[in-house]
Amino acid sequence: MEEIKPNPILEFNVNQLQNVRKALGYGDVNKLKQDVQQLSEWIKKQSHFRVKEFDPEYLERWLIYNKGSIERTKQRFDRLCTCTNLMPEFLQNFDVKNEFKPLFNVSNTCVMPKPTKDNYRLLITHINGQDDNDFKLIHYYRYLLVFGHYMLCNDYCHGYEIIVDSRNVTMGTIKELNPIVVHKALTLLIEAMGQRIRRLHMISGSKLFDTLLMLFKQGLSTKLKERLMVHNNVESLHQYVPKDQLPQELGGTERPIKEITDLNFKQLCTDEHIAKLKIMEAATTDEACRLPGKFNEEYSGMPGSFKTLCVD
Repeated sequence: MEEIKPNPILEFNVNQLQNVRKALGYGDVNKLKQDVQQLSEWIKKQSHFRVKEFDPEYLERWLIYNKGSIERTKQRFDRLCTCTNLMPEFLQNFDVKNEFKPLFNVSNTCVMPKPTKDNYRLLITHINGQDDNDFKLIHYYRYLLVFGHYMLCNDYCHGYEIIVDSRNVTMGTIKELNPIVVHKALTLLIEAMGQRIRRLHMISGSKLFDTLLMLFKQGLSTKLKERLMVHNNVESLHQYVPKDQLPQELGGTERPIKEITDLNFKQLCTDEHIAKLKIMEAATTDEACRLPGKFNEEYSGMPGSFKTLCVD
């Protein structure tokens, strides 16, 4: 990749490409090209992968999101392809243009256009205080996974700071908060897609917040619990995130979150992105071609307790 291509919803810092590479030990672009080639050749040799050809720029981003570790990238890429088989409720049969209507009736979720000065992205969820009887928590995480695919194809950053504005949370939304779903989804985003979360901010203010926080924390890993920050007001959030990077609802100077969400969603619905998403839906594994011992070693500890059943 020679440069980051212009994007309708993402802005980039000056020299962001070079600075992210340098921070991960890729000051020498030739080393990066060699690692991308090595990853590409490894994928082609894996008999259990059903899709073996991927855009080099896509593979480069996989390496970047995994801190330049080839082995970690291999493990997570394999894990994503495997989980696409094992967890279709999260990773298969996307109907991007239609399936998220109940989600948008309950909340707005977007990536802010400006990166932070140190090249992280802000992902914000604003709960709007409305209910929809058709809303299920898995809608939210399927949307994040669709977004994760988009960012893997278009962004070039160190990771994310996630902000959840729960001041308007309702009991109807809390009833959908299943810690098992939270844990599975975050495991997919982090341990399969390689999305790095630096901090997780939650803005309180609702009488139901303590219940929300208790249920949500049950689905977090120990590492994410340590990165969770609770803010009693938006002014507290401003100590960590500048106002010019926040939407108006959070005391910022950026456009309203609904407007940014609509622009984000328009990009997720493009034919180009949906075609790329379909490729990843097809990038599953044929477990008959994988050594069973290796499968158990890698996946028996994943959410859902995937194990081989032996019958005498």
